[in-house]
Amino acid sequence: MAPNMLPAIARLVNAAGIDPGNRVLDVGCGTGNAALTARRAGADVVGLDLAPEMLELARDNAGLAGHDDIGWLVGDAETLPVPDDAFDVVLSNFGHVFAPDSTRAGAELRRVTTAGGRVCFTAWSPTGVVGDLTEVLTDHVTAPPSDPWAHLEWGEPDFVREQFAEVADLSFQRRLLDFRYATPRHFWREFAEESGPLSPVLRRMDDDEARAALRRDAVGALEDWFGDNAIRVEYLQVRAVVA
Repeated sequence: MAPNMLPAIARLVNAAGIDPGNRVLDVGCGTGNAALTARRAGADVVGLDLAPEMLELARDNAGLAGHDDIGWLVGDAETLPVPDDAFDVVLSNFGHVFAPDSTRAGAELRRVTTAGGRVCFTAWSPTGVVGDLTEVLTDHVTAPPSDPWAHLEWGEPDFVREQFAEVADLSFQRRLLDFRYATPRHFWREFAEESGPLSPVLRRMDDDEARAALRRDAVGALEDWFGDNAIRVEYLQVRAVVA
């Protein structure tokens, strides 16, 4: 999935207004693409992720790009292992919104950002294809392991305003990503059946007919967002200036 995120990362780093020498933290850094993009802008960067395996991939990617000076840190978005006011910019590209207690994670983003610094993050929109797939999922999976709608709250500006009520400035942009796949079924296979965030849910479904019904309805929902060999995925980009 990571290459599909590259346009969103470029926009996010641009919105953050990163200058050379800025101290930048990338929360939920995954394979390190946002951290690497910030480093190319001249920042001093630390990437943080809960999964050591992801950090190994990130370190390898940064090495290929010739940036071995990025710091990599194992840590939880809900309890960031860094001091208050430690960074000029904190990024979270579809990261903290998936924490079990995402409200606490959002507060942590603000805590570690210096006054006048920027918190910039992205979240999937509940009115886009991710919302449609979530509705299909809740129709077919009676007991998902966690609330599948929770992360989508961060895609609503009103919710973000409640969470970030004390910041000095807050701005939003609706954006689209094109996930390049030959057909909706191709996307569903890679996003849900072989890998991706839904694959653990599908592996717990031991009824072949139920799994086929879920696939049918999901592919039907994807058809509404498919064109020119791409699934159009809507998301919200947020920029907050910490008071």
